[in-house]
Amino acid sequence: MNASTVRESDELAHAEATGWFRRLRRKSGKGPAPKESGESLVPRLAGYALLAFVLWLVITTLIQPLVSRQATRTVLQAPVLLVTSPISGVVTRMTVRASDKVEAGAVVATVQNPTINRDILTTLTTQRLALQSQVAQLANQLNASNEELQFVEQQVKLYRTASMAQTRDAWQVAQRQREVALSSVAEQELKVRHTSAMLDEGAVSPQAMDAAQAQLSISRASAAVAEQAYVGLGQSVASASRGVFVGGSGATVYQTLANRRETLAGDIERAQHDSQALQQQLREVAALETDERRRIERMAAFEVRAMQPGQVHTVLMPQGSYVPQGATLVRMIDCSRIEVVAVFPPRVARRLDIGSTIAVKTDDGRPEVSARVTQILPVAPEDFQSRYAVPFPFAEQGSVYAVAHIEAAMPEWLEQRGLCAPGKVVSARLAS
Repeated sequence: MNASTVRESDELAHAEATGWFRRLRRKSGKGPAPKESGESLVPRLAGYALLAFVLWLVITTLIQPLVSRQATRTVLQAPVLLVTSPISGVVTRMTVRASDKVEAGAVVATVQNPTINRDILTTLTTQRLALQSQVAQLANQLNASNEELQFVEQQVKLYRTASMAQTRDAWQVAQRQREVALSSVAEQELKVRHTSAMLDEGAVSPQAMDAAQAQLSISRASAAVAEQAYVGLGQSVASASRGVFVGGSGATVYQTLANRRETLAGDIERAQHDSQALQQQLREVAALETDERRRIERMAAFEVRAMQPGQVHTVLMPQGSYVPQGATLVRMIDCSRIEVVAVFPPRVARRLDIGSTIAVKTDDGRPEVSARVTQILPVAPEDFQSRYAVPFPFAEQGSVYAVAHIEAAMPEWLEQRGLCAPGKVVSARLAS
């Protein structure tokens, strides 16, 4: 056995003796307690840490929720603007992409439909041709009626002229007969006076006086008849000078011509009225035909335009896609109408009201943004959610949705803050 081995044996024996001695003194209660080593503090520190964790867990899960106004889930939201296609066809050109800004009236896409229905155009063309044919027939009828009316007018004038000449001749004859009758009356009156004088002298008999008076009466009667004929023919001459047919041998022919003239005048008036109505209808049909032809030309390569300004959120139908009529091509959002949808638990929901202020905080470390509550919903139906760009977050039973509008003076400020991002998760709390 060498020296090193002996030394190790002595040290081991000394250590065992020292340990036995310490245990003996601890059992007998004599002597000072030995100092604890650093290793005995580790279990105690671990116990303290466990106790602190339990206290923190109790505070965060039981006490803090009772006083917190924090929303469980919050996302940015915006009303959606749908750009739809009024026709079915293939998208031959899509001019926008996600996040592009679009002005009102800007072309968003072009949809081509070479098999568009042309039945309406065919019907309008047929109606236009039929109306043109009717207008042409009426025009020919009007021309023929006008020519016949001119001929009848000439014949009426001829008969009127002849009638007037005949009436003037008869009036002149009646005038001469009247003058003869008046002369005969004057002669008979003179004869009666002469016979009366001779009767007084006894040169003639009373019978001669009676015969003279009888002859005077006959002359006066003839003069009265001549006067009446003269006056009647004078009235006829006056009427004839005003264009009135006064009879005669051609009265029947004249009346026939006059009736035909009135019939033709009525036919022409009705034909003119019908022609004006047909021409108006023809103009309307022609305008409709032109509009329909232009519509078909547009529909064959229809340019879909945005009705309102906004920012493209999603392109649903890329170039080359077939779209049915009414399908949505692009979903857009309006950055000036950014809103917040926050889910609040029941304990906070009781404090919510329309007009309450919600403080919204993003993950960029910037100050909170204020939002004003505009709607409080216990549930969010699908038809209501379809008005927005993204679905609403999940809400536990008893929780409510608070829809709040972010108050911002300028839409550009919302974009600079990165708030024009529907679906982005943020945090929110009830401020007031």
